[in-house]
Order: sequence, then structure tokens, then C-alpha cells
Amino acid sequence: MSKSIRFQLKAICLVLASISISPISLASDSKIPQPHFNRVHHNKEIVDYMKGYAAAYPNLVTLKSLGKTAAGTEMWMLTINNEKTGKAGDKPASYIDGAIHANEAQAADTVLYTIDYILKNYGKLDKITETVDRSTLYFVPSVSPDSRAKWFDEPATASYPRSSPWPFDDDRDGRVDEDGPVDIDKDGVITTMRKKVPLGLGNRKLDPKDSRILLPLEPGELGDYILLGQEGYDQDGDGLVGEDSVGYADPNRTWGYDWAPRYIQNGATDYPLQIPETRSIANWALDHLEVSSVISFHNSGRMILRGPGSPTQTPVSAQDNRTFDFLGREGEKMMPGYRYMITWRDLYTAYGSTTDHFYGIVGAFGFVPELFGRVMDDNNIVRYEPPQKVGDPVRPPSNDAKGFDAMKWNDMLSLGRQFIPFKEAKHPQYGTIEIGGWRQDTGRMPEGWMLEEETHRNAAFVLFNAMNVPKLRFLDASIKKLGSRVWQIEVPLINERAIPSIPSIVIANKLHRLDLATIQGAKVLSSGIVRNTYNGQIDLQTHRPERLMVSGVPGFGNTTLYFLIESDGGELTVHYDSVKGGKLSKQIVLK
Repeated sequence: MSKSIRFQLKAICLVLASISISPISLASDSKIPQPHFNRVHHNKEIVDYMKGYAAAYPNLVTLKSLGKTAAGTEMWMLTINNEKTGKAGDKPASYIDGAIHANEAQAADTVLYTIDYILKNYGKLDKITETVDRSTLYFVPSVSPDSRAKWFDEPATASYPRSSPWPFDDDRDGRVDEDGPVDIDKDGVITTMRKKVPLGLGNRKLDPKDSRILLPLEPGELGDYILLGQEGYDQDGDGLVGEDSVGYADPNRTWGYDWAPRYIQNGATDYPLQIPETRSIANWALDHLEVSSVISFHNSGRMILRGPGSPTQTPVSAQDNRTFDFLGREGEKMMPGYRYMITWRDLYTAYGSTTDHFYGIVGAFGFVPELFGRVMDDNNIVRYEPPQKVGDPVRPPSNDAKGFDAMKWNDMLSLGRQFIPFKEAKHPQYGTIEIGGWRQDTGRMPEGWMLEEETHRNAAFVLFNAMNVPKLRFLDASIKKLGSRVWQIEVPLINERAIPSIPSIVIANKLHRLDLATIQGAKVLSSGIVRNTYNGQIDLQTHRPERLMVSGVPGFGNTTLYFLIESDGGELTVHYDSVKGGKLSKQIVLK
């Protein structure tokens, strides 16, 4: 090495040594979790990330267990709150969960993405910083962690396992969970079985253009294939295959509000909140009535669902409907292709669901974003007009999509990854059969390269709802001296966001106390709510005027507090304490 090169290296080392590098910032950055959102994550990974966030952001994140699942797994909740601006519980709040149905795997990742995005942009993006500083966000990424782990670790389908592992005798033979899917060909996936039979003995035929597809028979045709269903065999000798798999208690039919028994609602348990997963969250919610926004992620169908889940519930008030409509319709703008819908009216009847429980018991506005949908914007590839069949009614021509060519999409965009070709296998009851079909991570969730955009849009919807929890602010008070020591004070109070500090359902169902307004530093003679500032119309409170009970401040609305007080003048403080709107105060000088 020449002297000149050695001299240059020494000079570089001296320069680097002179640069001040904070070891604290490097250590902090090195332990910040860095998940990649082009794939779904196993529950163990998600829990590790949650613990990593708690370690990396100790001033914002706390992690706690809500209890244990039916299988003894901890149910973790991550809370984001800036303790310097107030305690969790004293601020407006949002609750977000996912994967209550275990097979809806990317729902948990959408919650994880939301956590990650908030923490990494706190202090950088004003809207996120303001939301975290003035409110609390509670996250449960996976409500059904046991079955979701089974979906990753064991042979599964796009729809199985779905329920809680709570044992249930589905076929009423005195045994539980004894006849579920079986991976006959040992390839790690539960797919479809079909059998080639002599012509005339089948109920299907091969698609002449694609042997992977079985078609129903047209009138006058003979079939040479039988579609046997998903992989499995009759394990309990009752002549049926796969009729009693693990579960089936549908966690999203077990909540306490508007629960219905199993003969009305499939998937219901013997009584409300029977399974520990939903019971743990419900018990937690009773202590957190400050929650006014709820998002519960599911898949699929690109919908923004809201309650009521059944037509038997009391109709939602006009005031609460306005709030739902504002939030839901803005969500449609944020997530192209998603439709804002009322569950029972626009989809199906569902008793005992998450969002109905939080609305009916806590008084929170809840939405269920159903993630992903089969029809994408690749019109030339994935949409087709099915051929007219004999007997079909004559319909006017339409430009709307009439079908989804899933196999073509698989071939051209996933390059064949999604579909496992059929191959021969030996079945203990059917003999030689063919097994093949769609992988478990298809149909209900996007490919990894499509995942992050949809995840971000849904995370933005979470933040939009969180930004619209009540934000109360006092305006300048109007003060009049009526006598030597008697003063009249009118204090306007506005709500700058969409969600009211007391939803109508709270008053109707008496879910929690009203907002409370008090004055410190003077004797209150009378109090009430000003209905018309200009003509002096006031609704007086006749009992205990020193504790003015207020029926909330409407979303994007206002109310004006009225106090008649006795004081020698000077300073006094008006306090406002709202379960869902937080606590605020205003100094007033009497002069």
C-alpha cells in the first residue's frame, strides 16, 4: 500500500471519529420491528412484533393480556397512547381487531400494519400525531389466535379452520370434532377430490378447454366425473365426510348483544359469550366505555358493513344514522370498490356480532371492512360474459361483469401458483381418485404483491374513524352581572368531529352516565342548556344544579351550557367531563 493511500485512510478515520453519533438513537432504531406487508404473518410473528413495538416505543405502547383462549393461548392487546397528554381511559378511544374468523388471515396483518404505520409516523405526520396525543387506540390483531395458528401450521383451506376450537358436536352423534378434513395426498393443503367413472355414472364433465375444471351437465348430456368435495373420508362411520370438524362455534355469533340460539343462528354457542375469546374482550369493554369507534376486520367481498345485523333490533336513530353514513360513505371514497352496507338489509342476518355488541353495550360506532374481492380492475383478464344457456331468460345487453375467470387470472397473474394440478391418489373409501385445487391462501386474500395497498387503504380508514372520535372545545363565555353577587354565564361547547360525545343508543339503552358540567370557584344557583341564545330559551335542570347533566355534544355540532352563580367575582373554572369525549376545562374571569 502506498504512503498516499495510507495517509488518505488515516484522514478518513479521523473524520469519522470526529462525527458525533448517538448510540441511543442507533440502539433504538435497531430494535424497531420491520415487518414486510407483502405476505401474511403467523401469530407467533405478530406477537413478537407487538412485544418489539412495546420495547421500541415505551412512551407510546403498552402490551397486556386480556386473558387466555379456550386452548390456553394469551390474548394480547396493544395500546397506543401518549401518557404525557393524559391517561388511557380519560380520553376518547378507538378499538380495532381482526381475524375473529381464523381463516381470514390478512385481517390480523391489516391491524398489524395500522399499528406499524401509526408508530413510525408519530411525530412526522400531523394527523397521526394529533390523533395519538388526544385519543387512545386499542388493538387486538387476532381474536382467534389458536385456529389462525392451525390455518398456518396444518393442512387447511380458504375457509377452514374458521371457528373457535371450542369443541362442538356438529352432527349430534355424541362425539365432538371427530370427522374433519383430512390431507389424503399429504401435500400440506386441503384441496378437492374428484373421481373418473364410466360415462353416464357421473354428475360432471371435464371442461374441453381446461381439464382442471369440472362443468355441470347440460340437459341431455352424460357425465364421467363425480365431484366428491374437499379432501377427507368418513372417520366416524355415519356415511358422511367432513361433517364434524374442529369447532364449530363461530366467534362472531357469540357476542352478548342481540345473541340468538343455534336453532336460529348457525354457529352460536349454548349461551352468549360462552367462549373465552369474546368474553375476555366483552369484559374489557365494560371497563372502557370511552370507546366510540370500532373497526373489526374480516374478509372477503370489499364491503364496509355496519349494524344492525338483524331486523329484530331497535332501529338506529336518525342522529346515529347520520354519523354512520358520514363515516361509511367517506370510507367508500378511500377504498375504491368497497360498498357501504347495512348487514341485515344488504347482506344477510347475523345475530351476536362484534360491532352490534359494541354499539348496543358500549355505544360505539362500528364497521366491518370485508377485505379483498375477486373482481379486480384487470378487466381484460378476469371478467368474462358466460355463454347463454338453453332456457336462460332473455336479458338486455349489459357492460357489467357477469363472472370471474379465476383460472385465467391464476395462469396469467400468479403464473399458476394458486392452483395445484390434479393428480391420482388412493382413497380409503373411494379407491383411485384425483386430488387438486386451490391453495388455502387464494380466493379470500390477495397475492402478496397486491396486499400492501389494500392494507394501507384500510389502515387509513381506521385512522379516519379514530380522527373522528369526539373532539370537544370551549368557545368564549358570555358573562352578565345580574346583581351585586349574581352572575349569568353561558359557555358554548363545540364538537369538531363526526362522532357525538353521547350517541343516541347510549341514552336509549342507558349504557353510561351523561356528560357532566361543573363550576369550581362559585356557588351554582341554577343551571341548564341554552336552546336559543337569542330569545333566552333555556332548559333548566331542577335537581342538583351544581352538577349539570348534559346529553352530549352532537358530531360537528354544539351545545351551550348555562349557569346562574353567586360569586364576589374573580376567577372560576368550568369543567366538562365526558365518558367518550374526554375531560376539558376553561378559566373564566368575572369582572
